[in-house]
Amino acid sequence: MIADLRKIWTLFPPTERRKAVGMLLLVMLMALADTVGVLSIMPFLSVLGRPAVIQENALLHALYQQLGFHQPRGFIFALGLASIALVVLSSAFKTVTLHVLNRFVHFQRHSLSARLLSRYLHQPYEFFLAINPSILSRNVLSEVDQTVLGLIQPLSQLVAQGAIVLAMAVLIFVYDPLTALVLVAVLGVLYGSIYGLVRKRLARIGHERQSANGQRYQACNEALAGIKDVKITHSAAAYQDKFNNASRQYSRHMATSETLAQSPLYLVEATGYSMLIVIALSLLAKSNDVAHVLPALGLYGFAAYRMLPAAQIMYRGFAKLRFTSAALNTLHHDLSLPQEAPPPSAPPLVPKNEIRLQGIRYAYPGADDKPVFNDFDLVIPANTSVGISGRSGAGKSTLMDLLLGLLRPERGTLSVDGVTIDASNIAAWQRAIGYVPQHIYLADASVVQNIAFGVEPADIDMAAVERAARAAQIHDFIVGELTQGYETHVGDRGVRLSGGQCQRIGIARALYRNPPVLLFDEATSALDTDTESAVAEALGNLSGEITVVAIAHKRSSLERCEYVIKLEQRQ
Repeated sequence: MIADLRKIWTLFPPTERRKAVGMLLLVMLMALADTVGVLSIMPFLSVLGRPAVIQENALLHALYQQLGFHQPRGFIFALGLASIALVVLSSAFKTVTLHVLNRFVHFQRHSLSARLLSRYLHQPYEFFLAINPSILSRNVLSEVDQTVLGLIQPLSQLVAQGAIVLAMAVLIFVYDPLTALVLVAVLGVLYGSIYGLVRKRLARIGHERQSANGQRYQACNEALAGIKDVKITHSAAAYQDKFNNASRQYSRHMATSETLAQSPLYLVEATGYSMLIVIALSLLAKSNDVAHVLPALGLYGFAAYRMLPAAQIMYRGFAKLRFTSAALNTLHHDLSLPQEAPPPSAPPLVPKNEIRLQGIRYAYPGADDKPVFNDFDLVIPANTSVGISGRSGAGKSTLMDLLLGLLRPERGTLSVDGVTIDASNIAAWQRAIGYVPQHIYLADASVVQNIAFGVEPADIDMAAVERAARAAQIHDFIVGELTQGYETHVGDRGVRLSGGQCQRIGIARALYRNPPVLLFDEATSALDTDTESAVAEALGNLSGEITVVAIAHKRSSLERCEYVIKLEQRQ
């Protein structure tokens, strides 16, 4: 438990920690206001039970005379109204405090999600090769929600209600130490025993819930992202079953957690009611004077009214902590991942003479004994077009990722005009690159936003967009066949366009920034022969002005390249 609390504290940045301390002080004031509200009922009930108490109690007698009362009846009404006012003000302050507390808690959802997404986005490319994207989406969205709503919020309530329980316990202890000790002991033993019985089960189903949640996300993402294949292969039922099984297990564990967290309430309510009756009978046995019994009974009753729900909320907080520990561990681990420093602002690193790969060795994680490249060398003269061919598995895409700086070689260097590309200048090198992958990702946005990818709409240069679209042989289609021209939405992943049209928009995207280096990874594979020829001719016109590296499975796609290099398949 202590370890979990430390992990929660480390989730907060320094500014949020200061706010948390402020919340703690506010909670203490709330508990103090609640105590004053409970105390205010004692003099009212005491005078109500026997008006002669006004003359017997020095404080009440002084107040009675100071306020100018002449009849006990008016004083009783004044005490009652004062008690109501104090309780109402206490409740109002409590409402404001809880709102501030809830606002703090729910803003942690935004803070944690944003920081976790940022942490993921600043991981090296290899990080994403080993983890399913649906798991990362689950962590950023669902697991953050689970941590906030199932852990941080219950913890805040635990602190708030714990302050109330402590204040009520101190109040009763001052009035009657023995009764206070008995009450606290009974509640502590009752809740402690229940928690001891369920905590291991809560931890187990918490881990199973997290696993089932990941399977839900994965099944849903795979089915919707590959809907065309799902339809053709009639595999909807298989994905539905996969989702149903995970979703059913997730729901079952959530229901079990809620039941284990809420069920003690009814047992404690019965225990509290029974203890109140026992206290009333004990007080009556000690004294037949209702004037003495009534105030004490009112104090205990009102204190129990405040204390028992607070104790139940505290127990729920402990139960949620145990159940959500798996999500907490994931967030704590991933927010502790080393984060690459933001790249320094620098102009593009434009090659004037050559791009060189020298002595490259690279193997994918988990396959160190099967390197894709070993002592590999390649020189690409600047402002020429170089084609790279080879069979599947020869390492063409890996070579492209090395040139892009997405993969870092275990040995050897990537250099531009003799300048080694490393963490200090990788961003400057990537600013010089226009890249067209084999599979184009299109956002559910307009054509112009997909070509000027990542640029704010107000900052888009339409002249550059049209120039790039013409070079990619897509301009005539956009203005002639799309109902809204460049403002036409393409649908999620370009579902409203053909494969060739998506590919040409991807080429236009690479050309939008007028880069000095163009890298094509099977970029014309989805184009028909005439369009491929037209695109190759347009790019050929750039020969001598920019550096073009094109990877293709077919050598015929590289006929216009000045140099063609064939990669041999590794053994």
